[in-house]
Amino acid sequence: MTAYEEIATVSDPAQAGRRTSLAPAPNKGTSKLKQKEHITALAFISVKYVGLFIFTLLPLLLALLYSFTDYTGADTGTPFFSQLDKLWLGFDNYKALFTSLTYRKPFLNAIKNNLIFLISVPLGIFFGLIVAFLLSQGRKVYGSKIIRMLIYVPVVSSAVAMAIIWQYIFDNEYGIINQVLGVNIPWMTNGGWLKVAIIIKTVWGNLGRTMILCIAGLMAVSKDYYEAAEIDGANRFTQFFKISIPLISPTLFYLLCTGVIGNLQSYVDSEVFANKHSGGQTIVYFIWEYGIRKGLYGLASAASFVLSISIMIITFAQFKISEKWVYSE
Repeated sequence: MTAYEEIATVSDPAQAGRRTSLAPAPNKGTSKLKQKEHITALAFISVKYVGLFIFTLLPLLLALLYSFTDYTGADTGTPFFSQLDKLWLGFDNYKALFTSLTYRKPFLNAIKNNLIFLISVPLGIFFGLIVAFLLSQGRKVYGSKIIRMLIYVPVVSSAVAMAIIWQYIFDNEYGIINQVLGVNIPWMTNGGWLKVAIIIKTVWGNLGRTMILCIAGLMAVSKDYYEAAEIDGANRFTQFFKISIPLISPTLFYLLCTGVIGNLQSYVDSEVFANKHSGGQTIVYFIWEYGIRKGLYGLASAASFVLSISIMIITFAQFKISEKWVYSE
């Protein structure tokens, strides 16, 4: 059939209908199989969202509701929602965190400690970047693999175990640091020195993670940039600050964001390392102390949402600032 005949056939309604009737009918078995596949796929996907609702969204909504009540978790024999009118406080829990004589001082002290501990984030990135640069040089560093492994050990070790080990290292009387330096610094009993000890411990604990990510970022930088810089007379120092750091700035930004969030959520240092000393108490410790130990679920829930909102604001600010210094292709 010529092209002209095909056009004529299609343009003729009678012919078109006849040709359509000759087309193979859809296979019902195939359509049922596809329908079953779609249902199976939907079932697998729904597990994720059901889990997200049960284990994340629902607890968040309940905690938000608790923050406006005087709920203590005590078994009164009456369901929580049945006594909601009696327990309702409105914003009183949020006000109490900043105005109450009982809760204001420990809560503001926890906020102050958290802000001081944030110093460990840029320090950790700085030292991790230095170590990564030294271990990622073209010339072979003797024992570099062993050094990497030893530096990374704290990352995969138990946080509680590491806290106990550092307690012995900073012990006022028998600690290694005081013995080696020949000093008698009250690391574990003085609030100021305790903060310094926690910052040192945190930098050391995050050094391995920072090092590995920075090494990966540095090795991904094309050597052509460095060769071109050498031709222009740039030394290693200039190459590091003008080429390496700008090109791995996305990695540094990731470390900054996750470091700040992780630092604001720290708890082990307060409970185990600082042994509940006021100089080491954080916001999460405050939530644990007043929520779990003292049964003030409403107050603790309010503190948790203050922390969550603070983290969101800080993270948003970091993303806005990052537009000016983070490299993007």
